[in-house]
Amino acid sequence: MIQESPTQRQSINRSVSIAAVIMMASVLLSRVAGMFREMTLANLGGTSGEMDAYVAAFLIPELLNHFLAGGFLSVTFIPIFQKYIAANDEPGAWKTFSNMVTVGTAAFAAVLPAAVIFTPNLLSLTGFANQSPETFALTARLTRIILPAQIFFYWGAFLMAVQYAKQKFFLPAMAPLLYNMGIIAGGIFLSPVMGIEGFAWGVLAGAFVGNVAVQLPGALKVGMRYGFRFSPADPEFIHYIKLTLPLVAGLGMSFSNEIFFRYFASFLESGAVAGANYALRTMMILVGVFGQASGVAFYPYLTKLAAEKAYGRMSELLNDTVNKVALCLLPLTGVMMALAPQIVMILYEHGKFTRESTLSTAPILMMYLTGAFAMSVSILAARPFYAMQKTLLPMVVSTAVSILSIPLYYLFGKQMGPKGLGLASGVAGTAQFVILYTMWGKKYGGFGAVRGEAAKLGKIVAVSAIGAGVCYVINGMIGGFGIDGAGAMGGFGRGRTIMACAAASAAALITVFGLYELLGLQRFKESIRGLIGKR
Repeated sequence: MIQESPTQRQSINRSVSIAAVIMMASVLLSRVAGMFREMTLANLGGTSGEMDAYVAAFLIPELLNHFLAGGFLSVTFIPIFQKYIAANDEPGAWKTFSNMVTVGTAAFAAVLPAAVIFTPNLLSLTGFANQSPETFALTARLTRIILPAQIFFYWGAFLMAVQYAKQKFFLPAMAPLLYNMGIIAGGIFLSPVMGIEGFAWGVLAGAFVGNVAVQLPGALKVGMRYGFRFSPADPEFIHYIKLTLPLVAGLGMSFSNEIFFRYFASFLESGAVAGANYALRTMMILVGVFGQASGVAFYPYLTKLAAEKAYGRMSELLNDTVNKVALCLLPLTGVMMALAPQIVMILYEHGKFTRESTLSTAPILMMYLTGAFAMSVSILAARPFYAMQKTLLPMVVSTAVSILSIPLYYLFGKQMGPKGLGLASGVAGTAQFVILYTMWGKKYGGFGAVRGEAAKLGKIVAVSAIGAGVCYVINGMIGGFGIDGAGAMGGFGRGRTIMACAAASAAALITVFGLYELLGLQRFKESIRGLIGKR
């Protein structure tokens, strides 16, 4: 194992922090675009049956993307690719790249047409068969438009993976932003003529622009070389399949969330699928900015440390990243829970998204927020295993948790309606993180270190709860608790509601950060010095 000096450790931590900040800013921008997308959808579709059809139309494409491994390329392909780079074998790296792209494209070419032809048959196996004939027909039509976008996601995953391997993050971070802009453009320019179908065509256009048109120049800039090669029996491809199969066979938390909420909400009242979708998308802003961005930023460094068998440093890096995410994310989660009705009203209450839609969606958002931190750090807790090419263990854990959560989705959904789906998601996400984090700590980082991190997390949770209480009380003092039938915040307009939320949030966060300093949980001057490299 290669020993690191304190200066080298500081350099790696600073590099990860800077990369994380860049990714967080980029992901935040894309999530803002995603929020505009949802606002546009809410304005034009509300929580109607038509919106249920649009949301349901992603079910089969999500499954196809999952089973053809498009969502796992970054964690399985990068270690294989970097092995060649580390050995100064660039031709071998691009040879493997070319083969994987070609074989996967051939698989899509075989499966996509069949999925398009048999879309109604596949949908009939789900709860969407209970929709009205008009809504079911619309769901099938939208599904067929969206399905071809999956090949663009597959190509884009490779084009972005080679950029990540070379520690180039900017263009890959633009992919979701451009994807969302495509959907928004489809809604604005096509929906007046085509209705909700305009958004589906926007999905197709955004997937191509964000994942292919923009990523191809970036991949070429880092030296990408593609040559047609079709060799399913290639040892490196077989190794890739062995790494990826556990992930494909398993049920990851993000994937199960996307499938379960659509499936179980389809058995509830009209508008439940749309309401759960708005709530989940809002919560996923936090997961994207803190979990996904941090995971992307520190994964290339983890793969290097794994190659050096520096397991202790991997544990330190994981603990440091989880701690930083907790310090920022948990207080924001508490504030958003306290202001959930106002947040939904401000973001979505336009056009066909009525006051009734706000009142039904806000409780779902509160429940989904219970799992925002767990979902974010679960992404981080799985990354060290992936960096060591141990994909089976995270798959077993995530699949077991997902399967065991199915009764929760059923029972909570039956007893609580769509908000029960959010609570089930939060319970499952928390269980997955605790199991993965504890298993890594016991085997590679020392169980004592895990207990120490748990104590820190407990303090951060307590401080965040105090901040949420401050936010709730001040929000009530300014404008009354919640939203009533007379108007936003007991008669406030949108502008005054925003101001009231800003005041309550500021007071809460000042309280939180003051307690952080008082308890020694975070010294912000030291953090800023570390980020800019000053002692």
